[in-house]
Amino acid sequence: MIKLITGSKGTGKTKRIIDMANDLVETAKGDIVFVTDTNRYMYSLRYQVRVINAGGLKRGDAPISEDALIGFISGVLAGNHDIEYLFIDGAHRMLGKTVHDMETFFDDIYKVAKTTETQIVLTVSEDEDKFPEFMRKFEK
Repeated sequence: MIKLITGSKGTGKTKRIIDMANDLVETAKGDIVFVTDTNRYMYSLRYQVRVINAGGLKRGDAPISEDALIGFISGVLAGNHDIEYLFIDGAHRMLGKTVHDMETFFDDIYKVAKTTETQIVLTVSEDEDKFPEFMRKFEK
């Protein structure tokens, strides 16, 4: 399953995704992983949430490629079959793209979620009324 936390920049998406991850610590039966490209939120998340900084995938100032991010996420999930929830904050920022240019990424992340039976939650910096058609299938 894919769930989206949406809204334009500065609308509190990161706070909402952090709160969601922290709240799930009480009820999740499996592990919780939070992927971002900064260490800024490390101390905002409860210690039971595994924080992974994917910023190391970048080559200098170049954004992360979609293949690299999908491969990284697939590797994390392959290395731990107990992950129930995977949160990704700012995939568009990591990839250096707008949501309109990320159809392949969302198709691939959907396949990963389905194959691994992991619930993946992503922040998307776009208002729902401006979503491209391919995004309409995901839960908000």
